[in-house]
Amino acid sequence: MNDPGLASFPSLTRIVDAQKQAWPDHAKYLRNRFAGEDPAALDRADDVAQLVLTLAGDALPRYCDDYRWMCENFIEEEAFFRRHNRYRRTRFDEVERDVYSNQAYMARYVNGILLSQLLWRNHAAALDLFRTRFLPALPEGYSHLEVGPGHGLFLAQAAADPRCGAAAGWDVSAASIAATGTALRTFGIPRPVTLAVQDVLSAPARPEAFDSAIISEVLEHLEDPAAALRTLFASLKPGGRIFINAPVNSPAPDHIFLWREPAEIDRLVEEAGFAIDDVHLLPMTGYTVARAMTMAASLSCVVFARRP
Repeated sequence: MNDPGLASFPSLTRIVDAQKQAWPDHAKYLRNRFAGEDPAALDRADDVAQLVLTLAGDALPRYCDDYRWMCENFIEEEAFFRRHNRYRRTRFDEVERDVYSNQAYMARYVNGILLSQLLWRNHAAALDLFRTRFLPALPEGYSHLEVGPGHGLFLAQAAADPRCGAAAGWDVSAASIAATGTALRTFGIPRPVTLAVQDVLSAPARPEAFDSAIISEVLEHLEDPAAALRTLFASLKPGGRIFINAPVNSPAPDHIFLWREPAEIDRLVEEAGFAIDDVHLLPMTGYTVARAMTMAASLSCVVFARRP
């Protein structure tokens, strides 16, 4: 089942082959996902794949099953979105009832999202931007906050950076925070990381406490994403940098805030007081940005911004 195009990338090959075995009908998608990928990008993806394998251990087949289960849930939400031109859920209490309070559901969801950091082109590209562009630009000894660390890959990258002075993670889900803690311990992160079950919309004031922050694939889960960005603006020191990743037209079981155009996210960021330094539009596998916009297909919008 080996993909000859991935032969030089053993960790990535192992995960792709395991996913094909768990879900043979996904093989065509996986070929498309990695077709034409730059070898340097594949080399970096292989590094991420090794981290995923470290977390999954002997349970990789279960992670692959959970990824399939998650994708099938997303397909149901996509069908609803196409029929009704809206997300199924629009209030946080609905998501809390149906998703976040269900520990078994959340455990499977976090496992699936972990594999998506490799197997979905837009998710992989967002993580790559964080690792290669955002973190290296931060100052020596920076203090870092992640809202919604989930599987822990982003937070582990920051906490393992020798230039990082302190790191913290907030998540509304106890299951997600537990997964983050497990990931950090499994990776052997030497620096203590402060983790808290904390809703960013009700977080206690932390004025100018952090040099950097990331909120990735979180704002669309909130009824008031603008309030979350205002909280993060106040939490950053002047000159502090933030990595924001939010999708347009991206139905999921726990997405409640729908943006239809990337410009809507840019305005939200600027209205919170941030100055935008860079914007990256990352279409889902098999799409260009133009086709994603024409088809209202999922498009990840990564914004690098700073507090003036």
